[in-house]
Amino acid sequence: MSNKTVSLRSMKILMPLFFSLSIFSSYSFSLEPLEDESLAAISGGDGVQMIFRLRNNVDSDGQPDGCTGSFNSCRMGLEFSGREGIWLMLKDYYGILSINDIYLESAALPSNWTAYKDEDRFLGGDGDCLIANCDPRGGQAVRITYPSYKAVGEYKDFSLLLNIGRTALEFDAGSTPGYMLNNATGSALGFRMADSRALNAPSAARFDGAAYVFGF
Repeated sequence: MSNKTVSLRSMKILMPLFFSLSIFSSYSFSLEPLEDESLAAISGGDGVQMIFRLRNNVDSDGQPDGCTGSFNSCRMGLEFSGREGIWLMLKDYYGILSINDIYLESAALPSNWTAYKDEDRFLGGDGDCLIANCDPRGGQAVRITYPSYKAVGEYKDFSLLLNIGRTALEFDAGSTPGYMLNNATGSALGFRMADSRALNAPSAARFDGAAYVFGF
C-alpha cells in the first residue's frame, strides 16, 4: 500500500486492525455475471476450498518493496478524533498474510454429546433456549477443515509476517500533513512477527481436526 494513509477517527481496538485494514484497502473486488454456457460447465460437490494470499508493501518474492531509507512509502498514519493534526505513524510497515486450503462443507453435527457437554451455552439472555430444547445434536452446520495429508513438520496452513520498524508521532506543519513528514527520527515502539529461519520469513502455523459452525 504505497503512498497511502488511513485516517481512523473513532477506534477502540488498534493492533488487531493495523494489518488487516492496510492490506484490504489495497485491493478491490468485483463480481461479474456468467453466461449460461459458463454456468452449465461448472461442476463440484458440496464444499468450497479457499486460499487467501495478501501482501502489504511486499513483492511477489516476499521481500519488502521500497521500504528503505528514513522516509519511505511503507507507512501508515492514524489520526484520532479530538487530536487533529497529530498522527501516529507506523513506519517501515509491511507484511504478508496467507491462509491456505480452508475447506468449507455442509455437515450434520454429531449425534452424541461430547465430554464437554454444557446445555447452558445455548441459552439466551432471557434464559430461553436459542435452539430447540437446547440440543444441537444432528443439526445442520458448516464444517471447517484443513488438509489432513500434511507431512510431519509441515506448517503451511497459516503464514503471517508483520513488521513495524518504527512508531512515532508526526505533526501537521502548515499545509503539509504529518503523515508526509519524517521529523520524528526516533521510535517509541517497534513490532515484528516473523520466523527465524530466514530474513523476512513469515511465521507459520498448522491446523488439524475440524470445527463446526451452526445456528445461523
